[in-house]
Amino acid sequence: MTSAGMLRSGVEMPLNYSIDREQRLIFTEGSGVITDADVIALKEKLLRDPASAEAIGQLSDLRLIERLAVTTAGVHAMVRHDEKNEQARARRLAIVATEDVVFGMARMYQLLGGRENNGVGVFRGLDEALQWLKAAD
Repeated sequence: MTSAGMLRSGVEMPLNYSIDREQRLIFTEGSGVITDADVIALKEKLLRDPASAEAIGQLSDLRLIERLAVTTAGVHAMVRHDEKNEQARARRLAIVATEDVVFGMARMYQLLGGRENNGVGVFRGLDEALQWLKAAD
């Protein structure tokens, strides 16, 4: 997924990202086992990455997750993290999840954050998620 306009996050971890500067989108991909700490670490890494400040949307593809070890307390911590960071709140987030448990936790995050109307969308398919993100432009 790397191209001239894309930046990669570096070392491969359970959650990795690339930034498409032309589309002003962050693409996140999860694989393997994902924990609360993994998600918070990604959020912190994005805040420290100056290229992410220009992004207006984020697509989080969670279709390759083998096991979700995210807790309800972890989802609450993610919401609190976002509440403290204007950059995270300002960006639309489309989450793609095909597994029911992952989809359900993503919906919990969406609802607890109060962003279900326009800030966070949870989808089963990648195309639908991309269309939703691009409709905001």
